[in-house]
Amino acid sequence: MEIGDIVISLAGHDMGKPFVVVAEAGEQFVLIADGMSRGMDNPKLKRKRHLRVADQSGIKNPTNAALKKRIKQFNSDRRLYAEK
Repeated sequence: MEIGDIVISLAGHDMGKPFVVVAEAGEQFVLIADGMSRGMDNPKLKRKRHLRVADQSGIKNPTNAALKKRIKQFNSDRRLYAEK
């Protein structure tokens, strides 16, 4: 799991929601944000074992607008593949 990965939460009240890893916080934790409910100014601390890597975001300098756009694109891609 690296900075910039799109991850899916596996546990907690945010289960099933996509986020982007914005920073490492020790060996077992990362900071995640989605640009909406969890912005860059208030990222969520989450254990790595409660996350599943889904894709690469390709975002080098994350901003709230960039995170929102990339997660929206990821969700639409997920729906397209689910319909096939």
